[in-house]
Amino acid sequence: MKVFLKHSLKAVVFMAGLLVFLIAASAILLPRNNREEDWKHDVQAHGILAEPENTIDVLFIGDSEVYSSINPLRIWQSYGYTSYCLSASKQRLWYSLEFFNMAMRTQQPKIVVLETNSLFKAFPAEDSMMHSMDQVLPVFKFHDRWKCLKFEDIFRSPQYTHIENRKGYRLYKESDPADIEGYMEESENVEYISFLNKIYINIIASTCKQQDIKLVFLSTPSTMNWNMRKHNRMEKLSEELGTDYLDLNLAHDGFSIDWEKDTRDKGDHMNYFGAEKVTAYVGSYLNSTGILVHHEEKAICKAWNKALKTFTDDVDKWLSTLAASE
Repeated sequence: MKVFLKHSLKAVVFMAGLLVFLIAASAILLPRNNREEDWKHDVQAHGILAEPENTIDVLFIGDSEVYSSINPLRIWQSYGYTSYCLSASKQRLWYSLEFFNMAMRTQQPKIVVLETNSLFKAFPAEDSMMHSMDQVLPVFKFHDRWKCLKFEDIFRSPQYTHIENRKGYRLYKESDPADIEGYMEESENVEYISFLNKIYINIIASTCKQQDIKLVFLSTPSTMNWNMRKHNRMEKLSEELGTDYLDLNLAHDGFSIDWEKDTRDKGDHMNYFGAEKVTAYVGSYLNSTGILVHHEEKAICKAWNKALKTFTDDVDKWLSTLAASE
């Protein structure tokens, strides 16, 4: 019995020491800035950390469909509303929740738009558990930062300086036509959403309700990812949660995607031309809610107008070159 207790005590002491080490290592390795050389994980989305506090009106959350389809600078240009794309490639809902919680630490958005493609991406429970472990002990996520760690980083408090001028949007210029055969064919069937995904959806919806944030579901155009079965499920889910639902895979007045020109990869994602159409429609919807107010603060207007000018100058130059080559 004594031998057992002795070994048990050693095991407890070892585990306690390991935990203390991991906590200390996490505190040291956690990035103090959101620059690419510091963060190295989806820098575009983490650019929101450098946005001034409580200046973002709308959060767009989802996978690559979001950063390909929504251009916050165009929404600013048309309505003076500030927004940000919190999106990464192949984004699962546990990562969407992380982005949402991260943004909520410094922002008070009035509207959260959740793109629906990721709601149907199932994942194993161990992925969710590992992600939770990364949140508690960031050493697992940022273990490779020791290569660029400086002594002063150990004592320096976080100071995020990298601002993404395009606010998470990514400009894609290429066009690759889509095959639309069978796209959005009528069906009464309803697509399945996994149990784990439902948990994450309910967490986000519950937080929005508690914080008096309007939650909106958005299905961006995609011949590869979307169908009527998923649409039917989202209609039911939006009714259950009391949210608005915009499905841009269906016909809408004044909105039409040209599948010969508006997609960059055979219908999977929008390119610049498709994003312009999606953004215009979504911006008009945001304006119709009556929730948002045109920003008039000089500092905000100056920063966003500067970012908009840089973007439009780049696009105008590209479009001029494109027109000349045709």
